[in-house]
Amino acid sequence: MATVDFYIWKRPSKDGKYPISVRITINRKPSYIMTGQKLDDLSQWDAKAQRVKKSHPNSSRLNNFLLSELAKANDKALELETKTHVSAKEVKHSLKPVEEKPIYFAEVANQYLKEQEDLGNYDVQKTDRARLKRFYEFAKEGMVTFKEISVDFLQRYLIFLKKAKKFRYNENSAIKPLSERTITNHLIVVRTIYNRAITAKIASQDDYPFGADGKIAIKLVDSAKIGLEEAEIKKLETLDLSAFPPIYNDARNIWLMEFYFAGMRVTDCLLLSWTAFQNGRLYYQMSKNGEHGTVKVPMKALEILDQYSSSKGDLEHNKHNLVFPLLRDLPTLDDRFELRRKIAFAVRRLNEAMEKIMPMIGSSKNGSQHKARHSFAQRAEDKEIHPKVLQGLYRHESILTTMKYQSNFSHKKADQAIDAVLEF
Repeated sequence: MATVDFYIWKRPSKDGKYPISVRITINRKPSYIMTGQKLDDLSQWDAKAQRVKKSHPNSSRLNNFLLSELAKANDKALELETKTHVSAKEVKHSLKPVEEKPIYFAEVANQYLKEQEDLGNYDVQKTDRARLKRFYEFAKEGMVTFKEISVDFLQRYLIFLKKAKKFRYNENSAIKPLSERTITNHLIVVRTIYNRAITAKIASQDDYPFGADGKIAIKLVDSAKIGLEEAEIKKLETLDLSAFPPIYNDARNIWLMEFYFAGMRVTDCLLLSWTAFQNGRLYYQMSKNGEHGTVKVPMKALEILDQYSSSKGDLEHNKHNLVFPLLRDLPTLDDRFELRRKIAFAVRRLNEAMEKIMPMIGSSKNGSQHKARHSFAQRAEDKEIHPKVLQGLYRHESILTTMKYQSNFSHKKADQAIDAVLEF
């Protein structure tokens, strides 16, 4: 049975006053909760009546407060006693929980980055680490609590981002402002970390600064999707690159293979194995969504494959039996993090080579590897290929995804409308 009463400390505190505490006794073991109130003199306390005497200038108000604190302690003691055997300290801690050490944004962010590394997501870890680096420049190296990351805080961070410049990767890289999409991506990683903190009960949903109704709304901005035209692709196919380093020819060939195989992604192209080609068809699993599929091998693709045929089955020099050479020196393809790191490095080399190649075909367009996918989509739209067919080629789960993607390249009706209006 618990007993709850007041206890006045006989030894004064540094200010010369006597603290009033609530004493909880269970099994003859007491525990004390300080009320924060004090007496000027011990004579102001009526020990028998358990109340402050009228000689205290504020006795009425103080007694009401103390009775409230006593009632809370009694209620909690009864509540806990009906559930289990408890100690006086447990009752005390339930009334006055020990103040927890604050958990900072950087601690949750570091755990997130570590998990991405463990999952082998090199590209995610690399890009989000760079975005968090910029956040730390603004937010005390990330040593801010989630409660501090308010709407006002993020609005100031947005201004900071709009004044910021891109990181320079080398002396030749341009110093440019961040694009709207890049700024959005910086906000997304902060939101990701915040969501993880809420899931882990580290942050409160009540403090969540993202969303509608006066909060920070994140809206993805579509980037322009511009592919190469037929004449540019033909020039790329016939361009003589024999006087240039081998990476130039590899970059051109990989770009074309991506185009020939319905906008295959560069990761899948780099991982193409000779065993994936059977009976005039290519069979492969798309790395982005795990979808299996097959597509016809066009004659133009066979001509490119023939350039690399000497490596087919040569497991001494090509242990993974890959078509293209950029990943052949990896000891294993099972280390996902190292594989993704190597792919990122290879793609950068390929894109740098394509940047040099584009002026050779008289084009000022961006010729990065992903533009092969846009180029196929543009040709498919021009040829009025049915979205259902394209859905199968792209391996989209929903035809709405295909239609939305193709809408980026559907200009014919708008062009005809302008011509019709201006024809006078």
